[in-house]
Amino acid sequence: MASETAWEGIFTYGHLEKGQSILIHGGAGAVGAYAVQLASRAGATVIATASGDDEAYVKSIGARRVINFRQEQFEKVLREKVDVVFDLIGGDTQRRSFLVLKEGGHLISATQPVSQEETARYHVSGEMMRLAPSADMLGRIARLLEEGTLRPDVATVYPLQDAEQAWKDIAGKLPGVHGVSPRAPGAARRRAHGKIVLRVS
Repeated sequence: MASETAWEGIFTYGHLEKGQSILIHGGAGAVGAYAVQLASRAGATVIATASGDDEAYVKSIGARRVINFRQEQFEKVLREKVDVVFDLIGGDTQRRSFLVLKEGGHLISATQPVSQEETARYHVSGEMMRLAPSADMLGRIARLLEEGTLRPDVATVYPLQDAEQAWKDIAGKLPGVHGVSPRAPGAARRRAHGKIVLRVS
């Protein structure tokens, strides 16, 4: 689900192309981490927001720059505007994202509707994505995972008979929105958003 959301957000909705730039809010989260990897692999310049604890991790998976949201406001430190913003946080973060988009750029949200008044004001496009996986997309993602091109963040491996407990654990760790939960410490947050794997045994 996380990899599919990332794929559709940056390619289907964001129309990201090689040579463009993208700002990914929540780059250390499950969706954000896949988005960072996919965008980097596509030849885009990747900038992500995350906590300082996650900077090394997010850079290791393809981000050229990581902005510590605890210490800096991204709209004040970005010198150049970006082609795409992939918003996995919402709220005030989304509102401020219009300030860093190039005219004609795309603001894609996985968390809440995008203000059409603001898109008109800044001459950009913006919408909340709706996940609609296709066999072709799923096949591409599967091949990238098999090749090792995409790196999943595995949190815990459960035996198949513990599937119910795995789902309970997932539900207990998910924040209100996709991406980074600002309340959790960096390493713990990555584990909280990591992939739960069920093992047949």
